[in-house]
Amino acid sequence: MKQRISALDLQLLAEELRENLESYRLNNIYNIADSNRQFLLKFNKPDSKFSVVVDCGLRIHLTDYDRPTPPGPSGFVIKLRKHLKSKRLTALRQVHDDRILVLQFADGLYYLVLEFFSAGNVILLDENKKILSLQRIVQEHENKVGEQYTMFDDSIFSNNEKTNAREPETYNEETVKQWLREAQTKFETESKILNEVVPSGKKKDGQRKKIKVMAIHRLLLSREPHLSSDLLSKNLQMQGFSPSASCLDFVGQESAIVDLLNNTEKEYQSLLSDSERSGYILAKRNVNFNSERDEKDLEFVYETFHPFEPFVAPQNVGDTRTIKIEGGYNKVLDSFFSTIESSKYALRIQQQEQQATKRLEAARLDNQKKIQALVDAQSFNEEKGHSIIANADLVEQTKSAVQGYVDQQMDWSTIEKLIQVEQKRGNKIAQLIQLPLNLQENKIAIRLPDPSEEDEEDGSGSDSGSGSDSSSEAEDEDGSDSDHSSDSDVSDFETEETIENRPKKSLKSKKQEEKGLKVSIDLGLSAYANASYYFNIKKNNAEKQKKVEKNVEKAFKNIEEKVGRQLKQKLKETHNVLRKVRTPYFFEKHHWFISSEGFLVLMGKSDSETDLIYSKYIEDDDVYLFNTFGTQVWIKNPDSTEVPPNTLMQAGILCMSASEAWSKKISSSPWWCFAKNISKFEPSDNSVLPPGRFLLKNENNKNFMPPAQLVMGFGFLWKVKTEENANEDLEEVPAEEVEEHGENEEEGAPKEHDGPEDHEESGIQEEEKQDEQENQGEEPEEEEAKPQEADTKSEDEKDHDENASTNAGPGEQNMNKKVRGKKGKLKKMQRKYGDQDEEERQMRLNMLGTLKGMKKQQLKEQEDLQRQQNRDFRKAKLKKQQEAQAFKFTKNEKVKVNYKKFHNELKPTLDPRDEILDIIPVCAPWPALLKYKYKVKIQPGNAKKTKTMHEILHHFTTRPVDTEMVDKEADWPPERETIKQLKEQDLILTLSMDKLKVSIPGKLNGASKKDLPKKGKANKNKKK
Repeated sequence: MKQRISALDLQLLAEELRENLESYRLNNIYNIADSNRQFLLKFNKPDSKFSVVVDCGLRIHLTDYDRPTPPGPSGFVIKLRKHLKSKRLTALRQVHDDRILVLQFADGLYYLVLEFFSAGNVILLDENKKILSLQRIVQEHENKVGEQYTMFDDSIFSNNEKTNAREPETYNEETVKQWLREAQTKFETESKILNEVVPSGKKKDGQRKKIKVMAIHRLLLSREPHLSSDLLSKNLQMQGFSPSASCLDFVGQESAIVDLLNNTEKEYQSLLSDSERSGYILAKRNVNFNSERDEKDLEFVYETFHPFEPFVAPQNVGDTRTIKIEGGYNKVLDSFFSTIESSKYALRIQQQEQQATKRLEAARLDNQKKIQALVDAQSFNEEKGHSIIANADLVEQTKSAVQGYVDQQMDWSTIEKLIQVEQKRGNKIAQLIQLPLNLQENKIAIRLPDPSEEDEEDGSGSDSGSGSDSSSEAEDEDGSDSDHSSDSDVSDFETEETIENRPKKSLKSKKQEEKGLKVSIDLGLSAYANASYYFNIKKNNAEKQKKVEKNVEKAFKNIEEKVGRQLKQKLKETHNVLRKVRTPYFFEKHHWFISSEGFLVLMGKSDSETDLIYSKYIEDDDVYLFNTFGTQVWIKNPDSTEVPPNTLMQAGILCMSASEAWSKKISSSPWWCFAKNISKFEPSDNSVLPPGRFLLKNENNKNFMPPAQLVMGFGFLWKVKTEENANEDLEEVPAEEVEEHGENEEEGAPKEHDGPEDHEESGIQEEEKQDEQENQGEEPEEEEAKPQEADTKSEDEKDHDENASTNAGPGEQNMNKKVRGKKGKLKKMQRKYGDQDEEERQMRLNMLGTLKGMKKQQLKEQEDLQRQQNRDFRKAKLKKQQEAQAFKFTKNEKVKVNYKKFHNELKPTLDPRDEILDIIPVCAPWPALLKYKYKVKIQPGNAKKTKTMHEILHHFTTRPVDTEMVDKEADWPPERETIKQLKEQDLILTLSMDKLKVSIPGKLNGASKKDLPKKGKANKNKKK
């Protein structure tokens, strides 16, 4: 699986990133939860956002998916936030012929360097290119904090043309022949040196080091590194060449290599120059895929990605799939890695299911082995019992023989020796006995002939065997009655006989021992009693088998349930699929809801948002609501129809609930009027009113409403797939006038940005006051009386004043200030020093020691002049903003919004045929949520937002589920899976009030433990 981008990939990605991200502001930097080497950079502009994933040394690309982030940032990310947060990206360049990407912030104030070679690195530089922080320290390259970074200079930012521009090259046969000759010479030289150092006789052929010839793919890539390795490999395979073939095999085929190189160069240039880029993803068949159990998406697993169509061998066509993705190469990488990150959870679940199946199969085999062992034990004991009964005489004779020795009180070891002697003599009774004896438990082991084997023997063999048995029995009886000396005499006698028949007897005895059935005989029991003992064991095993078979089914069910619980627990822990970031509706930035009659109700989260709503969306027929606490609510009326009373009542509930009336639990009455009856300008001087302030044109247009109930609710709307949103992402289309004056609107409306440049606009007056306080001792009267004197003064007058201040002496400079009584003294000084040149004046001042004081005075005046110029610039900028703001409120064109579109897309209740695209939380008055499937009631209380939202989500995820999706009142599996992906932190932002009490069905409606009666007191009252 391809994990690292190549040099060609980085060239294509750098150009797309440059086109998309330059002039955007870096909003924030995050770690990605899975790794400390992965970072998420969020760039934004008004109404435009981009997210960039950076995997240190491996990849960088734009992403449309939301990545999980840890609760707290790492130390390196904290350092990056300190220097780069809210800074504007002014340039993005790639170092020529190197896998290094440089991001310039704030016109060179900081640099962020991304290295994609070796293990990779992320380095933060200051304006002098000194390292401030880095992701990992590289000792061999002197990459440490405080060192100078020398891998690039400012020349890469001077060229505004494409960073990937490269002149095409043309190859000829002479060049290729030279490459092949050099490769052959290198191979021969290395082989000769190796033969001289290690002679052939000193080492075996298998141990001798072999010099490998350079492959043709490696040779071409080393000579032309700008050509991609994957591109060369693909073209070699398309020509029928193996990339791993020896380059010496191509001697004489230089023309084919030349054609291949020229075609590769053309394809390389076309990839760089193509404005509409696309990419290809190669997927291979999943070996572990099960069509009945797994989803269809897991049938093929992504393997690699390329900016060109990859080569697939004919024999692998059935097991591979090539997917073409349009829309830029960043989208190719985003689809590839996001799908892998999402499917790896499914593949992990697949592996866990396979392991669970193996565990169940192992448990099943173990139970079968236990039952089979009991069955074998029954049949074996039954055979032993029948064998004892069939050979009862032999058993009794063997018992009596051994019991005779025991009755004589002989030593047990002596008895074993005697038996060994008798076995050597060929005594059949002795040969049945298995040594050693277990006389401690009064038992012996004998090997009886198997009844099944005896049935197969011939009748003649049985007759001869019976004769031998009788003779052996007689010998055994004689031996048992005689003493030890007589036994030794018999043994000696037997050894004098011919030895021809004895090996035959021993062979026969060995065969009998191997074929016989070994049985343990109790000397205190008869043969039939011993057989009965084995039959009893067989009965006990049969009863045990029945019990085991009954318990096995229960145990197997328990194992299945246990494995299923463990699998479900792992599914809950690991199932975290990446979700695609949805383009939000314009009203989701504010507090909003859709009334029961379908009217959109908006409320700004701040005064600036209220002005933004009024300037962009509010028209004359819309409704404006206000209350005594300063809360302002808008009702959109795009069709210019009559607004129903229910909608007015619901908007009034929101107006009162979002104010202080909620926390104070005051039931008050708001009032409403049409938007055409309010104005944003002061009638006296036609100036713009402060943010969030509007002027009612006529007091008679007020329409008071009845007191509003403070009852809110929280619910979910479902965004479903329709024909309109199948290929659309944007919900609002600005008019032409809005696009022309977009920049002025961005400056005039203080939107929610974190950049210091954005906050600078709103704090201009504060900075002016600070500057005035600093210069209060020098010129307070002039600044108060003439605040705009610098604006009216011409450039020539400014130059004249500067020249006069530099040519005049110290006394004259001091007299430039308008101080009473100094004018005559200044004229005298001019007459006295009128003939003095500049050189003499400087020399005299230096001798008097007043030059240093004069220099300090000049520096101070220059600082004052610079401060005054900055103040004038800010005043002019503020004036320009005020003009832009006034234009914003006076223009007639508003943002065009397709209100019918989101009315069709958003549903409070789903149908079985609806395809869920996303879930949208909404906090609205309770009467507006009556048709919602997922809703809870919220009233004023004492609970915090986080705890309340946790209870709400727990309630929604623990309700009963209808798997058949028939009952519309019950939860459905797709709905439950979508709700589980929500986070509490994202939902809290929708709440417009604080200090809540949630009413959840089935609970005590938020009652605290203090309100509940105690059991002890209740019992005491009952007793009384």
